[in-house]
Amino acid sequence: MQIVKHFLALFLLVPMLINAQSNPFKSLKYDKVVAYEFRGDGGRVIEHCLKNDKKRISKHVELTTKQIQDLESILTSNSSYGSTKALCFDPHFGVVYYNKNQIIGSIDICLDCNYLAASEDIPATRIKMISVSDNYSYPADGFSKEARRSIDEFCKKLGFTKYLKPLSSIFDQ
Repeated sequence: MQIVKHFLALFLLVPMLINAQSNPFKSLKYDKVVAYEFRGDGGRVIEHCLKNDKKRISKHVELTTKQIQDLESILTSNSSYGSTKALCFDPHFGVVYYNKNQIIGSIDICLDCNYLAASEDIPATRIKMISVSDNYSYPADGFSKEARRSIDEFCKKLGFTKYLKPLSSIFDQ
């Protein structure tokens, strides 16, 4: 009977540990998460805009627990990656995790460039690889078509539309 209890405990614990590892944002100790619509052209990330260039921010929304979970689910899913990305980075959608009004984490997303920059390492971005030769490959860390669509829908639900463009992309070829 004791062995069964230990097995059951492991059976329940292992999936929780795996899920926690695949979502690095779960380890952040935050009291507020805010989404921003902003003009990040020239590679300006949301943290730079908040500290030095607030006029680039056009809108912000404090996220609910459900919205945070939905966004993290999109961004940490293995199926959200697997495409290429552009070398430019002009983000228009940013998310900032705060604890006592101090920034403790951030995510910057550019659907045109097809990828994100995050303060936390997202394991799903390293799952798929693009092979160039027998000796060289690189991570396929660009968003999948499904992920771009999900992020676009998430932004629209927040009322963010200023920097969204049609979702047809060269990355879907």
